[in-house]
Amino acid sequence: MSRILSMMAVVSALALGSCVTQQAALSDGFAWSYQNNEGEGPKLAYGAPSSDNIVLMMTCAPGAQRVNLSLLGGSPDAGLVLTSGGSKAKFGGEPVVAPGAGHMIETEAHIASAPLARFEKTGNLTLEDRGRSVNLDAKGAERADVGRFFKACRA
Repeated sequence: MSRILSMMAVVSALALGSCVTQQAALSDGFAWSYQNNEGEGPKLAYGAPSSDNIVLMMTCAPGAQRVNLSLLGGSPDAGLVLTSGGSKAKFGGEPVVAPGAGHMIETEAHIASAPLARFEKTGNLTLEDRGRSVNLDAKGAERADVGRFFKACRA
């Protein structure tokens, strides 16, 4: 059920906003933001603040020990590759049509997977997509949002 809610939230956000590519993640102003709205569950998104331009979203159901990952664009063949602190993992993903924005890759990972565990501890995260690396490190107050997300997922 949380996967469906996650997908609906991401698709809704993408339908309202403009198309975002991985190159946009390199733009100044992109940041991590955390939300935990009743009925939707914990969400951690990397994108343009106060907008629907989201590159990577993480959602979870409290206590489920799984994190749903949604990447706008990406390569369906390559899945989703995350690295943090030297810990790298490839998460196979399914392409999903994102109305008005092409496609996105949907997958899930165990909350204790090496890159997610390191991201929780350090705030450092790199996304690899089609031969290039995009730095998605959490800075300043964003690090607290990362911690709140993982804490809410474990609740």
